Amino acid sequence: MTTKQNDFDLVAPIYDGLATLVFGGAIKRSQIACLDQLENVESALVIGGGTGWILHELLTRTSVKRVLYVELSASMLEKSRRLVERSHPEWLSRVEFRCGTEESIEQSDLPFDLIVTNFFLACFNDANCTQMIQRLHRFMGPDGRWLFVDFQLPLFGPARLAAKALFKVMFTFFNLASDLESKGPPNYSLGFDPLKLRTLHDRRFYADMIRVKVLGQNRSKAGASTSVGARLTG
Repeated sequence: MTTKQNDFDLVAPIYDGLATLVFGGAIKRSQIACLDQLENVESALVIGGGTGWILHELLTRTSVKRVLYVELSASMLEKSRRLVERSHPEWLSRVEFRCGTEESIEQSDLPFDLIVTNFFLACFNDANCTQMIQRLHRFMGPDGRWLFVDFQLPLFGPARLAAKALFKVMFTFFNLASDLESKGPPNYSLGFDPLKLRTLHDRRFYADMIRVKVLGQNRSKAGASTSVGARLTG
């Protein structure tokens, strides 16, 4: 994966407003939908967190004590830091802001009780999305959970046609503005299926165009727990 792509510095000032313009409140509702279900989280990795809205909500709605906030865009990272500083400066001691990619995560940072990828994996094509999922999974603790929030294509019907048209415009814009490598939501199941994670919570928003899942490690020898499966296909 190249760090020259998927850089949102240019759109950082308008990113949140643009998301609200297109999806209304669904973007924010989807990101907080399962936060209240995340108990006993000591440490969390938030990667590609954007302007920091989800970080603020994570610190507000959970008891997480340590957050590593990794963001490639220096502009997004600074907006995130300022947001926490303005609202609750005492929370800064709970967060490390790191400009970089998953390659900047060190062994000493591990393990994490929670991995957060909100509207992050859709930035990658199928191959790189699969590779990213496999890399991030190595950072999870034995009882770790994964909060997955991202765009998906509905399986059929008018919603699928509408999503294809909307994603075509949206991804083309970010292809040009941020050198986004993805042309649309990737096939997430190529990366998730081999991990055989359990689905703990599952919700959908905006006519099935946004999927929310909380996934947990599968500790069953028999593999009897629910796989993410083809339902996470793009």
